[in-house]
Amino acid sequence: MLQLLIIEDQPAVREVVAEIASELGADVDITEVGSLKEARPLLSSCQWDGLISDMSLGDGNALEWFETITEEGVTLPPTILMSGFLTSARMAQALRLGIKHVLAKPFAPNVLLDCLNSMLLLESDTTRRRAVSARSARASDRLLPEMFEMDRRLGLIYRMFDEMSAERDVSAVCARALNLGMEIVHAHAGYLALFERQHNKLVLVASEGMEHAVTSCDVAETSFQSLINGEEELHQSPCEHAGQVCWPGLDENRFVAVPVRLQGVAMGVLCLMQPGCELPLKSETRQMLGLLVKKLDTLLDNRAVHAALAANMRETLIALVRSLEARDRYTRDHSARVGALAARFAVNLGLDQDHVDLIRTGGLLHDIGKCGIPDAVLLKPGRYTDQEFAIMKAHPAIGDNILSNMDTMVRERLMLRHHHERYDGFGYPDKLAGEQIPFDARIVCVADAIDAMTTHRVYRMARPLSFCLEQLKNNSGTQFDPVVVEVAIAAIERGVVRTQADEKNSHKDGVMPLSALISVKTEVRNYA
Repeated sequence: MLQLLIIEDQPAVREVVAEIASELGADVDITEVGSLKEARPLLSSCQWDGLISDMSLGDGNALEWFETITEEGVTLPPTILMSGFLTSARMAQALRLGIKHVLAKPFAPNVLLDCLNSMLLLESDTTRRRAVSARSARASDRLLPEMFEMDRRLGLIYRMFDEMSAERDVSAVCARALNLGMEIVHAHAGYLALFERQHNKLVLVASEGMEHAVTSCDVAETSFQSLINGEEELHQSPCEHAGQVCWPGLDENRFVAVPVRLQGVAMGVLCLMQPGCELPLKSETRQMLGLLVKKLDTLLDNRAVHAALAANMRETLIALVRSLEARDRYTRDHSARVGALAARFAVNLGLDQDHVDLIRTGGLLHDIGKCGIPDAVLLKPGRYTDQEFAIMKAHPAIGDNILSNMDTMVRERLMLRHHHERYDGFGYPDKLAGEQIPFDARIVCVADAIDAMTTHRVYRMARPLSFCLEQLKNNSGTQFDPVVVEVAIAAIERGVVRTQADEKNSHKDGVMPLSALISVKTEVRNYA
């Protein structure tokens, strides 16, 4: 007996799919579930001959779930994937997972039967004809397309309120909105561009199928001035309309566009090219697009306010760090230098610009916890005692606590807390080791140490670059991440890092305090 599992969250669709599968003309045992959660134990406990699954389910995306369970060692049975719309990236993902049968909803029963026969190696033409003939007069055959369409719309609405809301930044929200808009009209390409009113330009923030297009253009170069002016709610361009331009350099005359709004004011365009549906759009499709842009309006408004508050808080924290460092001429601008150096290392490590900016901010704020250290310790003109050093070691945890209620600075918190961890596990505050230490914190750690070594401190003169290189090499793999050290050494050898040891008249009257002449050991406390 063949074992077949069906995963579909809409009961009516699930029942019809099961009914179609039951007409195979072979001995098939069919099990139906309505969620990925229900399917998980079943896949592990039984040897399945075939699986039929919808892609967008109430508790997740089937393709992403398939990726996860295969990495966990679960063998995926021969699979038929049903979907209302698949992007090229999703199709590539399906092929990578070995899914050869992908059915676009709505589909006719005989299409599913053909796929099942092929997948289960039931190759009898007589069996297929008998099964199709037996079902030809069933009422469910006529209802199936309508049920699929209803299922698709419900899934899209769910994703508008779930997937879009889950994104934290504006670019991610816009990318989600574009993908949903493309699914609504079955578009094969599209973009979402925001409007720069001062320059009368549209700037791409998300796009599909426009790899070689310019990233911005004057609104007058498109057909969307009326959308921006608020004179039009929907722009549709069937193929026969000549002269319509959706974006400079694109030879595409068939598209649909709607205005993107913020607090009711048009501030961009969502353009969907090569739609697979009929133009002009049906009323229900227009309603779906209208719902999408209204949800986008709400999310952009919330993200804009959130981003403004986060930026203001970030600047306030940076100002606090500068005021702390201004009290000590030996550490003045230390955090700015660490932020800049860490950002340079991040660039050389191949990180993207957003990640580089994040690390720069972490470097700028890494010592903010020192605001909780008593001045008697923080500004002491000499080496710390063991007790004083124990007090100073509290500053990473204090910095982490300062940011603990700021949900926009979660990754910065990790840099503040862990920039004094050692690669060998003997650092502080948590004694993390190796890959346990967040990579961003490992970058800031090296930048912090380099700036400490190459600048004058109250207890010693700045060290020459030769000394700095020696310490990085000697402590690679113990105090520092070898990967970051390699990048840091290359930067020093290129002349990126300067040392105050080579600068003349760096100190008033050219004299350093007596304590600076004392030979000190190069250990982690030097860089507190």
